[in-house]
Amino acid sequence: MQTFSLLSMAAFTALATAIPHGHRHMHLERSPIPAPVLEVRGQSNDGSCGGDSGFTCAEGYCCSSHGYCGKSAAYCGTGCQSEFGTCNDSSNEATNTFSAQIGAATFNPPPHGPPASYGGDGWGSSAESTAAPTSSADSTTTFATTTSAAAPTTTMPAPSSYSAPAPTSTSSYSAPAPTSTSSGGSGSESGSGSGLGDTYTLYTGDGSTGAGWPSESDWTNFDAMWTANLDYISISCEQFGVADNSDSESADLKTAIQDVASSTGVDARFILAVVMQESKGCVRAPTTAYSHANPGLMQSHEGEGSCNGADGSVQNPCPQDEITQQIEDGTAGTSAGDGLKQLLGQTGASDVSKYYKAARMYNSGSVDASGDLGKGVATHCYASDIANRLTGWVKATTTCNL
Repeated sequence: MQTFSLLSMAAFTALATAIPHGHRHMHLERSPIPAPVLEVRGQSNDGSCGGDSGFTCAEGYCCSSHGYCGKSAAYCGTGCQSEFGTCNDSSNEATNTFSAQIGAATFNPPPHGPPASYGGDGWGSSAESTAAPTSSADSTTTFATTTSAAAPTTTMPAPSSYSAPAPTSTSSYSAPAPTSTSSGGSGSESGSGSGLGDTYTLYTGDGSTGAGWPSESDWTNFDAMWTANLDYISISCEQFGVADNSDSESADLKTAIQDVASSTGVDARFILAVVMQESKGCVRAPTTAYSHANPGLMQSHEGEGSCNGADGSVQNPCPQDEITQQIEDGTAGTSAGDGLKQLLGQTGASDVSKYYKAARMYNSGSVDASGDLGKGVATHCYASDIANRLTGWVKATTTCNL
């Protein structure tokens, strides 16, 4: 049984009751780490470690190749990151097995983290930030951008106090002038753009191009986006302790996204971006269950589709119709809650901001009263992350510190 401070429980209760019944997709997670650890800056406060987070694990815990703290062989053996925790395997190399497979220095765990099953071997879930975000102007036109370098993977030294990781390269990105964007979108559109490359730009404000957010012409095309993310998709299930996608399962996922995009009118790229944000494309993503169940690839609102149920039942292989149902639940919505299609309509926007606003609503249930998509409850970086995924972000270090 995990121990929580009264303050943490009170904060969780306040946040849960503050959201209307019809908007309960908020992905708040319990922090499994004891309160004393939360007070130590530089140590993990959500069970994640290493990579671009720079956090170290609590004493006696190992930082796995996937960036989670734990004690079992899966955490302390091959690929264990000795710079960020204890390791039992003395043969660990600076470049872990996971990074070698991907060819990138960072891997961002999904917002939900692994299933909530802490039992002493590893952290069971990843905590969402509910603290007030860093103050920023609602409309900005210039942002710091990080670019993924092609150089060999390196690991950062364990910090004595945490600070945002330094980007490998920095450039200035000037937002385009506001442009008119169609309110529809055939859903089958794959786009013809090449995107902005594998970079991360912190976006704040209301999601409009006037506030610096990318226009649809800045988005990459679907096939390029899929190909760029396929390496992650192929090994996305290891973090949950279940079998990775087979080639056929990943192919079925791609087909499901395109088919559901066509039937719902929701852009396939937007669906893929949310899939990567929620589960990294693992067809056996676990069902998280707090105020309600969030199953499947898109962690939908009490959806029917799942190959890893709340009862721990795992399907391998994951049937094609089950994969499609997971995408259908998150996109078209369920009897219990809205999907991307409904949320896009609820934004009331006809420009590109509807996508970024809908993303924020999918995560937290609503947009902050200020209109700033980086403020409010749940994951402050969610909308900014989605915008970056749509323009080509895959491996570059995130600069979001909201």
